[in-house]
Amino acid sequence: MLLTKMKNITLPDLNGNPVSISDFEGKNTLIFMWASW
Repeated sequence: MLLTKMKNITLPDLNGNPVSISDFEGKNTLIFMWASW
């Protein structure tokens, strides 16, 4: 298991509302990134 602190970034959710990494502070969060390179 990899536990890493991430930089606080803000991206839009599916409705266009901003969501920050800091919104999930203190919660277990899995971020899955996929690329088709």
